[in-house]
Amino acid sequence: MKNVWMPFLILALGLCANGETHCQHVGGAVATNFIDSSTTLGTATGDLKGGLGVSVLSFQPNPDGSLTFYNQHHWVTESGDTIQLEAAYATGYPTPVAGLYAARYNDGVRITGGTGKFANATGKIDSWGAVDLTNKQVVLRYEGRVCFASPDRD
Repeated sequence: MKNVWMPFLILALGLCANGETHCQHVGGAVATNFIDSSTTLGTATGDLKGGLGVSVLSFQPNPDGSLTFYNQHHWVTESGDTIQLEAAYATGYPTPVAGLYAARYNDGVRITGGTGKFANATGKIDSWGAVDLTNKQVVLRYEGRVCFASPDRD
């Protein structure tokens, strides 16, 4: 009876090793400064450490006092790989301190590929933190999952 399952086991192992994705949990922090009214530049720490910039494609104040930012991210890891990300909406929620907003990417930011080990990668990163428009600074924690195109990439 044991030998009956052996061909199925070998087939399943072969499928997993041939072109399947390997996913990895990632986390860290981001600190950027506004270098003009619609661009930030800074660093990322943690699993995706490197340089990060954001282009604010649109900005909208909302009736409830919150702010909506539509952002395009530019991420280069410490090893020189580029991570491509879809443009994403971030919401800034007002605090009692003028110009300071609690911030969150409510739907996360989707990874759509990149270069090096991020070629054909997919995934989603969630983040939250603060935007200080008075001092032109952003600090966020990020956490999510990156799926690489090949099991030998990590």
